[in-house]
Amino acid sequence: MRPAASVKIHRGNLMPAFDHLDSAKYYSAQIDFKENSMSGILALTKESEGRFRMVMMTTFGVSLFDFSISRDSFIVNSCMEQMNKKMVLNILEKDFRSLFMLNVPETFSAVYYANPQKPNWIGYGVKADDGECDYVIYPKGTNFVRNIQNGCCIKRMNAVFDEQVVTIHHPKLKLKLILTELQQ
Repeated sequence: MRPAASVKIHRGNLMPAFDHLDSAKYYSAQIDFKENSMSGILALTKESEGRFRMVMMTTFGVSLFDFSISRDSFIVNSCMEQMNKKMVLNILEKDFRSLFMLNVPETFSAVYYANPQKPNWIGYGVKADDGECDYVIYPKGTNFVRNIQNGCCIKRMNAVFDEQVVTIHHPKLKLKLILTELQQ
């Protein structure tokens, strides 16, 4: 994609993937890290405007983690010992901030990208609060985010959204989180 223009944009126009979370959503969740894997259920709720809660538990009900996140806070309500490491928590916080678009101000300047080979796709380069750039890509005329990319080097993250599946991948860390929406 090539930069086409710099535009002033409202965060809501980027159509965050979980912005219209009116009630709890449940996902079948799988975390793969190198050769290790764990799976369970992830519950997402919107506690208030701009504040979300994520609880992941095994199918037997054992809590793996319970986080609350907003634009200015990340609270670890509980976390299993093996995941309760500063590096792991920082990665999960950054990933969820990107997914909920909590890492950018309400109104900001963004670089609009266009791709002559894919005229039906548009993208925005958004400078996040941490100084890194998020790239949000989606088909023209829809409100369905398809891809969020951020970071570089070892912390690089790529989130891909399908109709009911969200895949967050950190290729250099060999870390992948796959969320498949469960029908209620």
